[in-house]
Amino acid sequence: MRIAVLRQRLTGGGGAETTLVHLVRGLVAAGHEVLVLASGPPESGRRLLGEGVTCVAVPVWGGKAGRALSYALNARRAVRELRPEVVFSLERTLSPHVYRAGDGCHREWLARRRQTLGAGGRLGQHLRPLNWVLLYLERRLFHAPELRRVMANSRLVKNDILRHYRVAAEKICIIYNGVDRSRFFPAGRGRRQELRRALGVEEGERIILFAGSGFARKGLAFLLTALGPLEQDSVRLWVAGHGSVGLYQRLARRLGVEDRVRFLGAVRETAPYYQAADLLALPTLYDPCSNVVLEALACGCPVVTTMANGAAEFLTPGVNGEVVAEATDIGGLARAVREVLARGRVPEVEEAATAAVAHLSWEETVRRTLAVLEEAREV
Repeated sequence: MRIAVLRQRLTGGGGAETTLVHLVRGLVAAGHEVLVLASGPPESGRRLLGEGVTCVAVPVWGGKAGRALSYALNARRAVRELRPEVVFSLERTLSPHVYRAGDGCHREWLARRRQTLGAGGRLGQHLRPLNWVLLYLERRLFHAPELRRVMANSRLVKNDILRHYRVAAEKICIIYNGVDRSRFFPAGRGRRQELRRALGVEEGERIILFAGSGFARKGLAFLLTALGPLEQDSVRLWVAGHGSVGLYQRLARRLGVEDRVRFLGAVRETAPYYQAADLLALPTLYDPCSNVVLEALACGCPVVTTMANGAAEFLTPGVNGEVVAEATDIGGLARAVREVLARGRVPEVEEAATAAVAHLSWEETVRRTLAVLEEAREV
């Protein structure tokens, strides 16, 4: 099968890149001809995706809004020239046969974000050109007659699409992301203690890990605010990922928790931090299905997150973590963290965490994705 895969940016790190790499390599390994249409140079695409992939450069221009729109238009033009059997988009584009909504529903994100903004912030969000472009592309995509199937990476995303757009429910299937078992697994008690010492954890300290780029959307400000009410000097917060560190350092200073927060910066290998931490906290405003939650659970680490995170579907409150209704509920967030810390990272908690995601693998994600693409080809 000749498959065109659409993704504007091939690099940038995070879950989107991980998903793209696993899907493309899996499709190539299954014997299919894969054409990846991206805005970057083909050489960098081949280095990332490996042998057997044809990378096609799609010209883009302008700022974020201009790039999103010009990529959609030029990718459609390239698809017409290349004549693939199936057009598989991981981006909001024009007229794909199959769309993987890994970035969630933009209309839902804007609605959730609006609730946390003041009047000026809401006006700025409304006037931002990128939001208008993404809403236009999203609406066109879901209403396009060429669209045959939609892949959601959580029930949350499926429900968001059904609520905001007139998409037939039978068109949407849920295919969760996989977990790389060779990287993410429990360390074992002895090894975990070694990791904690190596990472500078002192005896009796308990570590809350926050992992993810885009600190505002991931809810770091809410977590810093919740750190104060814990009133436990032994509790430390480690922050891993890209973001406006200075802004959040100043916030921590104003809240009086600066000495309990450690900014790690970008962490290339996150598994040791999941294995060493006492819990992962991600009070996100909106997350289609956070890979870091799946990875943390695979490492036996309990999780606190919000109902706005598709990965909350893998949590059983009181067992392997806690789910807070809203990121802005500081009291509820502090209580959830306190409850998980009180249970401790005992063997029963670790076993429940790993069991929740034991059925996830990239091999299964690729297999199910391929089945949808083959089905779409026959429509």
